[in-house]
Amino acid sequence: MDPSSAVCEFRNNPFIQRVDPTTPKMNVKLSVAPLVLLLRVALHRLSKCDVRGILVAQDVLSTLALAFLIYPAMSVNAHSENSENKMTVYSEEQASRGRDLYAEHCASCHGMMLEGQSSLPLSGATFQARWADEKHSVGDLFYIVRTLMPYGQPATLSKREYIDIIAYVLMMNGYSSGDRALPLDPAVLDRMTIKPQRP
Repeated sequence: MDPSSAVCEFRNNPFIQRVDPTTPKMNVKLSVAPLVLLLRVALHRLSKCDVRGILVAQDVLSTLALAFLIYPAMSVNAHSENSENKMTVYSEEQASRGRDLYAEHCASCHGMMLEGQSSLPLSGATFQARWADEKHSVGDLFYIVRTLMPYGQPATLSKREYIDIIAYVLMMNGYSSGDRALPLDPAVLDRMTIKPQRP
């Protein structure tokens, strides 16, 4: 095989892709076996090629070295991206307290199942469109609820009661519970982006 065909073979190889640092997070799965195979092929060709072949092999080897260095970072990135899709920010106990408070202070307008009565639904497509657009945080939701609700009597509950109601609303919208309760610190709540629920 001549060096020019080796160039084409390596550039069109599906296992070698240049990584653009400006590209947003990617969920990339790399297999180490094809990389090892390419390394063997490159070393084999390096022993048989002329100067041009050596330059091609050098390019391939540097790409492979880059792939081996980037692979762990991309694996961690893919894992953290999957983890981020599952928001676990409240405890079951907190949501349970929130259910009782919601029934007492919110259900008459928003419905027992958050389906909406005289006011907007707090669940389903309406909630997803309004809050789960990756632009709003749990802090935004907490601020609106505690400063405007209950209708006609805003800010009449304690902050703890409001945050418990938020936990219940998140639970009813399919967000998973975790070990810890939602905190009252607005700075922490502002960092909790409400993401769309994935099926």
